[in-house]
Amino acid sequence: MLNHLAIIMDWNRRWAKEKLLPSVMWHKAWAENVKKIIKLSIDNNISYLTLWALSTDNLNKRWDEEVKWIIKLINSIENYLWDFLKNDIKFETIWNLDLLPIESKNILLSIKERTKNNTNLTLTIWLWYGGQDELVRAVKLIVSDWVKLEDIDKNLIKSYLDTRFLPNPDVIVRTWWDIRHSWFLLFDSEYSEYYFTEKKWPEFDESEFLKAIDFFNKSKRNFWK
Repeated sequence: MLNHLAIIMDWNRRWAKEKLLPSVMWHKAWAENVKKIIKLSIDNNISYLTLWALSTDNLNKRWDEEVKWIIKLINSIENYLWDFLKNDIKFETIWNLDLLPIESKNILLSIKERTKNNTNLTLTIWLWYGGQDELVRAVKLIVSDWVKLEDIDKNLIKSYLDTRFLPNPDVIVRTWWDIRHSWFLLFDSEYSEYYFTEKKWPEFDESEFLKAIDFFNKSKRNFWK
């Protein structure tokens, strides 16, 4: 049974360009589709939904006006709070705290606090994330804690990662057919299935969602046995 679904939500700006929309206008379609996929996850008894929204490298290449729109989009997550509470959704984030404006940081921390006891679905949004950065932070923490060499194993490393509160993903979806992992959940994905689709994120609809689930259900997962 699919317990943890992770998605790399790619090619939003290309979708806007094809629709002859300004590149900053993808945010509305992005948000609307997030809401649809959350509902589909609940309907299909998925316990963990992890969405990679923004990477460190992506944002370093954005122009100032688009970054302002992205910050506005992050702040708009506050509008989801009632839905989170009504549907018993626990909201989590994985992010670099130092890179977000204080207003955005406070909004996200407030939502996390308000929903921390919810149990129906754990929704985790990844913001300003880089996989190599995560490992570097984990190593620094291990060193600063003076962990003995003989005590270091994969379980200890996991306990220092940003993903320490998440089970390993069962399937990782990447929209728009880029066949690479981009360091997303790399430490956690040893047994994960990968599903690549030609759909851009705003086009990732119920039909494609169910195809991903069917792909997982048909996969032979013997965990190297």
